[in-house]
Amino acid sequence: MDWDVKTITAGDYSIEFDLSEDAYDYWRDHYYDKTNVLPENAQFKLYLQNTLEDRLTACPNQGFEEEDENGESAKIKISQITMAYNNSWIVNMLTKRGTLIKTEKWEKVSEINQEILDKI
Repeated sequence: MDWDVKTITAGDYSIEFDLSEDAYDYWRDHYYDKTNVLPENAQFKLYLQNTLEDRLTACPNQGFEEEDENGESAKIKISQITMAYNNSWIVNMLTKRGTLIKTEKWEKVSEINQEILDKI
């Protein structure tokens, strides 16, 4: 157990979780600041980071060695959040579009461009 606690592996600092569309919509409706110069996705990442850091720091001390200068449990810090999007549909559409461009079917390119615009 002591070896496991003192040995750092990817499992110690990597997590993956899904967010529902409802959760994102709630954030956008309650926390997104349209006047902020940061793009929407950057604001969302900062919100996630701050919320997770605060909640993890508030968890009971698990007896790990990290402490601040006052002997308190150190604040949990998240160094990186990477977002993955459910956007395979657009990758497929762009692949089809690329094939149409390659084969010089220009009238079909306009159609697929409009199809993409209609979905976003």
